[in-house]
Amino acid sequence: MTMKATEAQDMCRQINTNYAGMEQSIKGKRRIDHDDDTYNSTIKRLNLEDDVGQELLRIRTDRMASHHQPVFIPPFAKADARAQDNDLFLLVDKVKEFLVSERETMLILGDSGAGKSTFISRLEYELWSEFKTGEPVPLFVNLPSIERPEHGLIAKQLGRLDVSTEHIQALKRDGRQFTVICDGYDESQLTLNLHATNQFNRPGQWRAKLIVTCRSQYLSQSYRDRFVPLGGSHYSRPALHLYQEAAIAPFSKEQVKNYVDIYVPLEPRTWTTQDYMDRLTAIPHLMDLVRNPFLLTLTLESLPGVTKDKQDLSTIKITRLQLYDIFVVHWLEVNKRRLESSTLSFRDRDAMDQLLEADFVSKGIGYCTGLASGIFTHQDGKPIVQYVHLDDRNSWKAEFFCPDPEVQLLRNSSPLTRTGHLYRFMHRSMLEYFLSRAIFEPSISNDYDEFAPQQDSDSSVIQSLDTNGPLFTQDLLKEPSVLQFLYERVPTSPIFKKQLLAVLEQSKSDSGYSRAAANAITILVKARVSGSLMLICLVGNSTLPSFKEPI
Repeated sequence: MTMKATEAQDMCRQINTNYAGMEQSIKGKRRIDHDDDTYNSTIKRLNLEDDVGQELLRIRTDRMASHHQPVFIPPFAKADARAQDNDLFLLVDKVKEFLVSERETMLILGDSGAGKSTFISRLEYELWSEFKTGEPVPLFVNLPSIERPEHGLIAKQLGRLDVSTEHIQALKRDGRQFTVICDGYDESQLTLNLHATNQFNRPGQWRAKLIVTCRSQYLSQSYRDRFVPLGGSHYSRPALHLYQEAAIAPFSKEQVKNYVDIYVPLEPRTWTTQDYMDRLTAIPHLMDLVRNPFLLTLTLESLPGVTKDKQDLSTIKITRLQLYDIFVVHWLEVNKRRLESSTLSFRDRDAMDQLLEADFVSKGIGYCTGLASGIFTHQDGKPIVQYVHLDDRNSWKAEFFCPDPEVQLLRNSSPLTRTGHLYRFMHRSMLEYFLSRAIFEPSISNDYDEFAPQQDSDSSVIQSLDTNGPLFTQDLLKEPSVLQFLYERVPTSPIFKKQLLAVLEQSKSDSGYSRAAANAITILVKARVSGSLMLICLVGNSTLPSFKEPI
């Protein structure tokens, strides 16, 4: 049967209609799918933002919980290290001005122990306390703990805080502003401009304000090149208008008293605030020393022992070195008593008995001295030691951090701090103090009589020197704090002076002594040892470099 023409036309129209309807349906389905994709993408983005927000709140909680600062006195500062001490301002006020300004980098300078780390720890705590969603994120960075901080600094620190890679990328992509607070530029031995190498505030890069602390002694005259942000059309010129600095000033007498007021009630003590202040004032030159906050802390811990049985305080002479000597013995004695009264395992008690028999305090000093020497020998003075036993048990670090009970007891009794697998001395100056003891251990001079007959004394002194030790391997001109400990040791240790002079004498015939001789003459000059003695040793010595300091 044949189909009529009209029927065929009707069928074609129906097919076309159905096809058009199908096409519309397909387009509609595509549109719905597209809308679903947009919706899902939006939900995913919002969920990611919510997750990132939760991460920041977690970090805030963790950082605030870890903050422990029983004594804090707001420091004063001046515009730079060369400014007059009579033109001071509260450092926290200047930092907060910086944070709301157009400037991008602020350098905080200060001597060793001036309170740089204490201040920025407090600053981070206050910024987290005031933190609100959408505001700049405070990010504290201990520079010595970061490998190659000149690149990826923010991402590396966020990773250390257990932030996922996805969340780190989201923070960067969304242009989140950070306040990056970097402590210990000098301890990392950096020479690069962190703002420039991390490309902060350039298109597509992290948005950040950078606060950096550094010891004044570490920097050369052209130090600002290491900190001033780069500007201009190609980010090639220093932009001084984006830079600010401040130098922490020593404590005033009023600040010292405020510190003592807070310190005294922290633990049961027999002395009052007035007792401490009377002695700080009566002992000559001590008030000048304790204007340094870290030295003030050492002094308050040590002062009762220093003045015990002393009637005339005006006759007491105290140097920075003596404060450290007294504090270290005090610290180890306290920890020895703590362990003696603690419930220890049989294994630990046996180890403790052996340490007590061998003189616990001297063993503790030897442990710290060896560790300091190892840090300078194997890490070029970088203060943080990472130790994971399975990875590091065959390295030099195992001697100080392995699970041996004697090692553990000494480590836990030493002035060290620990964060996970990272260890360091409680203050950089402690590391430097113990390095000075690696160069000369004062206990060896206890039985030495300078006026007793000495047979072949120069030869025996030379033989007693460790030619692989830091006097021979380190350039002490780069370590002014270590030098200070050493030249303060000379007047009270005749055998140390004899060793240094013997090194000068030996260097005339042995070129292997040239570095040790350069270190020795620097120490002797600063200790004001008789120039004639040194000249006798130096005559005919062509191996030594010329010195600018007069002998």
